[in-house]
Amino acid sequence: MTNHLTSFKPAITRVKNSKFLYASGILLLANTIVTALGLIRTPAMTWLLPKDEVGMLGILASWMPFIQLLSLSGLDGASHHFVSKGQQWAFIVNITNRLRWSLLSMVALLAGGAYWSYRGDFQLAVIFVITGVTYPVTFGLTAVAGTLGGQERFSNLFWYRILDSLAKFTGFLPLLLSSWMVSQVVIFYGVNQIAIAVIHITYSLWLVLLIKSNLTYRTPKDEENEVVRYGKHLTVINGIGVLQTRTHAFLVATMSPLAVVADYSIGLLVAELFRRLWNIFYTIRYPPLVRLPLTHRRQRFIIEGTAVFLLFIILGILVSLLARWLVPIILPANYSTSIIFIYLLIAAVIIGVPGRVAETYYLTQQNERRLYIIRVIGAIVGVIIPVSLVLRWGAIGAAYGNIVTSIIISIVGIVLFSLDRPIFDAQENDPRN
Repeated sequence: MTNHLTSFKPAITRVKNSKFLYASGILLLANTIVTALGLIRTPAMTWLLPKDEVGMLGILASWMPFIQLLSLSGLDGASHHFVSKGQQWAFIVNITNRLRWSLLSMVALLAGGAYWSYRGDFQLAVIFVITGVTYPVTFGLTAVAGTLGGQERFSNLFWYRILDSLAKFTGFLPLLLSSWMVSQVVIFYGVNQIAIAVIHITYSLWLVLLIKSNLTYRTPKDEENEVVRYGKHLTVINGIGVLQTRTHAFLVATMSPLAVVADYSIGLLVAELFRRLWNIFYTIRYPPLVRLPLTHRRQRFIIEGTAVFLLFIILGILVSLLARWLVPIILPANYSTSIIFIYLLIAAVIIGVPGRVAETYYLTQQNERRLYIIRVIGAIVGVIIPVSLVLRWGAIGAAYGNIVTSIIISIVGIVLFSLDRPIFDAQENDPRN
């Protein structure tokens, strides 16, 4: 019997390794395609839209992380956590609650539209109104990606990411046909939102029907309440984190001319494309890591976290060199000043990786206390440092402030992780895990 088990273990290991390689390969391919599409979309925007109108989209992007909190956006992380543990019904709980809470974000965006209309920025006001009207189905149904990842449906996740990225190109069609009303940026953004809504609604309905067809029991109310409770905590934690990660962008959008906002937005776009490499690691590894016993999980995080950090350093250098070569070629000449923002914002992403690894470790534990500590410290320094630097050096100061904030967060995460001691978790004996 022992010999049979011994010979069977290598087979299990080979299956796991092949599954990991397949998942890594398909998500890396998806990220490559999405990044390539982003590298096409960004220059196309700069050539087809006036620079001030690109700056308007940057202003909206700086507001959105704060407004999204009103729709209980932390439920996406909570449902991903529970779906990864095999509790598929958490996605339905997410949909039910997010659609209801999205009404608050809708009201906030419509109020933002009224504010910009009062300021005399009609085009920006219309963009805010479009975002508000479409919000429940464009931003309120964003748990699809996490659910597909938690179910380890990587092929479906691959196509979802591709289609979601392609939907953001539909707004170019009326621009290329020179058929727009109000303004170029309004029709471009509005058509994109409609296309994104179609993708999100289609995938959400498919997942709901799939999950309901496989449910064999009525989900206990207390378990549903636990998903919502954890989602509320993650929303607060994310809200604190938004102060850390987005204050610098909000300050630039509020205090800088539209042309500078456009340059900074290009830097943010490239940094966001680069940050998606982290999403590959998180998507693939979170489900198996959350199911590991805590004692083994800690060791795995040390090994994999170190490897990911080193990989980010190497890729960050390559992406920065590539940006230095490509920006003067693919962007209009008046965007040459965006290169420095690309460098600084990519550096902030790299430096922040150890902090992200520590946060992910505590997410797998549902250790809200540690998460609060990391995020509160991050929020304090993430507000004070960029504010003090942007007042003196403007947008450059904000970018450097973001780097300093990332350094402090990573130090805090490493210290907490090193002081932490694995404890026995009752969840390890839970047959559902």
